[in-house]
Amino acid sequence: MKKKAGGFNFLLIIVFILPLITFAITIYTIYLKNEMNFLAIQINDLGSDYITSQILEIDNNQDYYEKELILPELQVGKVKANVNYNVRELNYQFLLSNSVTLLKSSNVGAVKIFDNERKAFEEALYALENGINYFIFKNGNKYYLYRQDYDLVGEIEEQYLYTIQIYLFNSPALAVFPTMALREGGIPAVVYNGKYTPSNADYWSIVVGLFETGSESDEYMKNMDEQKVFELTGLGIKDRFRKAIHFTGKNE
Repeated sequence: MKKKAGGFNFLLIIVFILPLITFAITIYTIYLKNEMNFLAIQINDLGSDYITSQILEIDNNQDYYEKELILPELQVGKVKANVNYNVRELNYQFLLSNSVTLLKSSNVGAVKIFDNERKAFEEALYALENGINYFIFKNGNKYYLYRQDYDLVGEIEEQYLYTIQIYLFNSPALAVFPTMALREGGIPAVVYNGKYTPSNADYWSIVVGLFETGSESDEYMKNMDEQKVFELTGLGIKDRFRKAIHFTGKNE
């Protein structure tokens, strides 16, 4: 009788349980494959072959910190030249999502400040349609628009603004995905490429916004939604502070 019961249990395992286990493993494998495809799409959206190579090197346990770090000059993730859009159909989120994902401590071009939404959108739309690097930031009723083709006004040699740093990394790859997640959630984040002193080594931080004055940046910083940032990135803000960002005009 025990032999019959044992045989029945073995048959039950073969006929029912093993197929269920196989099915579950197959579903999980498909899920992982889709997740990897999603990550690949995000990397391609950033438009940086360098960052892709960095991630591959991390996977292969190579010492990528010893290699020369060469980043693209203000890559634009999704901008396509000669594309026609209707300014009435645009919104701030769309223009933000299609703007540059990388700024440096000093950048070619300049920033203009608008108090008219339509004018700011038209200027950003021109950049979008013509493949010009730009970044748009809304703070209250003010619109800050960086464009690589803007020149400095008057006799100033360099334009000084502020931004807010919320994370710091020693690898661009680590800064990319939180930045993209923040943008998808409507937070105007950018990867900022700076240099340590006195070593002059590169670092990459995530910064938010552009500000004309220190008091404006401090007010924005005080009212940042830390819970939303955590929900979008899974990272808590340990420290945040104002930092300078410079623009040098067209430099023709």
